[in-house]
Amino acid sequence: MRIIERYDIRKLEDYIINIDQYRKELKMREYELFENHEPDNPGGGKSNLPTSTIEIQTVRKLSDNRYVLLSNIVSGVDKLIVNAKEDTKDMIRLRYWECPIGCYEWEDIADYFGTSKTSILRRRNSMLLELADYIGYV
Repeated sequence: MRIIERYDIRKLEDYIINIDQYRKELKMREYELFENHEPDNPGGGKSNLPTSTIEIQTVRKLSDNRYVLLSNIVSGVDKLIVNAKEDTKDMIRLRYWECPIGCYEWEDIADYFGTSKTSILRRRNSMLLELADYIGYV
């Protein structure tokens, strides 16, 4: 069984907390990749690059490490949320996005669900391990 370290927990939770920011960065990176400020063929001659715009876009996306990382993060968090059970979705919402008064600590969330802090933290760890698998976090 894999063990999740403290710094891994912080990073994976950051992905969940700031998912909207990561979506914006992904869109911005996509814009940067496809906005062409240089002439297509400045020296003339025939290029050996693919001529299909879809092929060109796919090659640019997959060859850019930042775009691939952001895409993995966004798709991983989205997949986690879609595949999560209702109580896990509530836990994510309460802890990371909509922190109502009295739900800032894990003890408060455990009280909300009527369980212990240890069981809530176990659920959190399993959720974060699932997210790590989805995004390829090593």
